[in-house]
Amino acid sequence: MLKGMIVFMLMFSLFSTAQAKEVGKEDLPFPLGADISDRFTGTVHRNDLIAADDVYQVPQTNVITFEPGSYSGWHVHGAMTVIGVAGEGIYQEWGKEAVFIRPGDVVNIPAGVSHFHGATADSRFQQIVIYDKYWKADSGDKVHTGAVSIEEYKKIPFVAKSKATEKNKELTFNCNPAPFQSPNFNKPVYLGKILEKSNAADSPEWVYVAFPKGAYNRWHSHKTGQILIATDGVGLHQIKGGKLEVLHPGDVVFCPPGVVHWHGAAPESSFAHIAINPEDNHEVTWYDFPADEYPAS
Repeated sequence: MLKGMIVFMLMFSLFSTAQAKEVGKEDLPFPLGADISDRFTGTVHRNDLIAADDVYQVPQTNVITFEPGSYSGWHVHGAMTVIGVAGEGIYQEWGKEAVFIRPGDVVNIPAGVSHFHGATADSRFQQIVIYDKYWKADSGDKVHTGAVSIEEYKKIPFVAKSKATEKNKELTFNCNPAPFQSPNFNKPVYLGKILEKSNAADSPEWVYVAFPKGAYNRWHSHKTGQILIATDGVGLHQIKGGKLEVLHPGDVVFCPPGVVHWHGAAPESSFAHIAINPEDNHEVTWYDFPADEYPAS
């Protein structure tokens, strides 16, 4: 196990430390997107990743980035699952203690529960939100809404928590340090689980796949299609008969059901992505390696 861990760290030494003590904008894995600060205290951006549709049947998925000391008011919405990406965040349900959110942490918010969330006072915070955008509250529901005052915010115990306790990781999310070997990959890769099947947003599970440089898989197709979200490094993706795509963090790939494609790391860069299989269907048909399509190093 120790040997595997050492090899893992060496192979991915080119990755930036997204969870370093000081989280600058250049350390955030995902692009900021549109400024939506008018709805918040402070500066907040939203980057829409996945729009809910009938083909992939994955809930609406966005990235929210809070500048230090930025946060929402008390509000309610449809069932939501929050995944910490970078920096330090806070989440609090009305009437309960605040929760400190670090990268990789998952928070499940039931529909209609009053809460607020944002960044700590001295750290940027980036999170993925997956939610039911079509939910509407019953007319008779009584919930707490309204602004969170600066005085209230300053009294939250986690706000002053030191960033020195943050994990210093080479990848955006955790992987099993033991390599995953398969005849369907030209090199071993590393796997992790970001989101389990059972979650508030009712999303399919999210699997994390990290490719060492030059690693890629065979041509293959998924019965229900696949969505890939690039998170680290530089990757490649190609649909059969289409052009080779270069992927950077924040890029999203939609491969329709039954369509043949391949993906992996660029020749000179490590790469990692989130893989989402609609309906949690993992029925895959494998073909040959893309020998003629993969660029020479």
